Amino acid sequence: MDFYNRLNYSLGNEDWSVEEQALRITSGNKILCVTASGDRPLHLLLSDCESVFSIDMNPIQNYLLELKIAALSLLDYEEYLAFLGCTESAHRIGTFTKIKSHLSSKAKIYWENHKKMIMKGIIYQGRVEKLTHFGAKFIYFVRRKEINTLLSFDDPKKQREYVSLKWDTKWWRKFFDIFLNPLLMKIILNDPGVISFLDPSIKPGQYIYQRMLKYLQHYPAKKSALIQLVLTGKVLEDAYFPYLTFSGYTKIRSNIHKLTFQTGNIIEYIHQIEPNQFDCFSMSDIASYMPQHDFEKLLQGIVHSANSSARFCIRKFMSNHAVPDAISPYFDRDSQLEQHLENEESNFVYRFMVGKIKK
Repeated sequence: MDFYNRLNYSLGNEDWSVEEQALRITSGNKILCVTASGDRPLHLLLSDCESVFSIDMNPIQNYLLELKIAALSLLDYEEYLAFLGCTESAHRIGTFTKIKSHLSSKAKIYWENHKKMIMKGIIYQGRVEKLTHFGAKFIYFVRRKEINTLLSFDDPKKQREYVSLKWDTKWWRKFFDIFLNPLLMKIILNDPGVISFLDPSIKPGQYIYQRMLKYLQHYPAKKSALIQLVLTGKVLEDAYFPYLTFSGYTKIRSNIHKLTFQTGNIIEYIHQIEPNQFDCFSMSDIASYMPQHDFEKLLQGIVHSANSSARFCIRKFMSNHAVPDAISPYFDRDSQLEQHLENEESNFVYRFMVGKIKK
C-alpha cells in the first residue's frame, strides 16, 4: 500500500498541552507512542519521563524522526528552524551534509535520494502538508482579507463577533462540504485514517467546519497551527509547536538520549513484549487506521503491556470504534477530562479516550 511507502505527515498537528494533561507524566514513567511526523515523541521529552519508545509501520516516518533528532541535536536554534523550513534558507543541503553522518544507513540513503524535500523545508513535505499548502493557495486567494483579519485577533470576544458577521457564510460552509467530500478525499488524499474507517453518520465537511467554528468562539485563530496551515499553508510563530520554540528545543535536546524508536506493527509489538512495561500510552488517532477487530487487539495489547494505573490517550478523528464489554472494565475513562480536552485542543478535529488502566 502506497500509504506505508511515502512520507505522509511531516508536521504534527496534535496539541502538546492537551496530551500533557491527559497523560500526567511523572518522573520514572516509561512511554509508548506512535511516531508519525516525529513531533509526538519529541514533545514527550518535554516531560520528566524515564524513556520514550516510538514505533511506526512506515519506515519513512521514522527516517523523518531521525532527521529531526539530528537537526535538533547538532544545529543551533536559528539554523535548526531554517533547516526544518520554519524560516527561509538557501543552505539546507549544506546543513544536511553536515548532519547526515548521524543518521542510520537506511535513513541516510532515503534522504540522499530525496534532497529536494530537504531543500524545500522538510516540515512541509508530507503528503498531507503538500495538499494543504496547495489548497491554502486557493483559499488565501479568495479570502485574503478575511483570513488576515481572522488571524489578527487576540481578543476572543472581538474574534467571535467577526466570525458571526463576516467569516461564517453559506458559501464558505458549502466549500467545506465540497472540498471534504469522501469521494474527493479518497481520490486526492488516499489516507486510510480519513477514508477507510469513517463513521457513516459523519459528514466530513460539516464535522470539521462545525468543530472549527466552535474553536473560534473561544480561542484566537492565530494560536491554532491547524487553522494557520489550512488558511495560509504555513505555521507562523504564534502557533509554533513546543519543539519549534527555543525553550522546547533546549529541553528536548537535553533529553534526546531517552528516546528510542523502531519500525513495526504496534499491535504485534505490545502483544509480544513482557507484560507491565509502560506507564503511559500516547496513541494519537491510530484507531482511525484500523478496523474494529484490530482496535480491540490494540486495547488488549495496551492492557497486557501496561503497568497498573498506566495512563492512556487515544484520539478519534472521524472513526467511532466501540470498546467491547469484555475489555471495558480495564479502561477507567475520565469522561469529564475527555470533554475538557476536546474543547481545548487547538487541533479541534479530535475526540478523546483518556484515563487509567485498571489491572
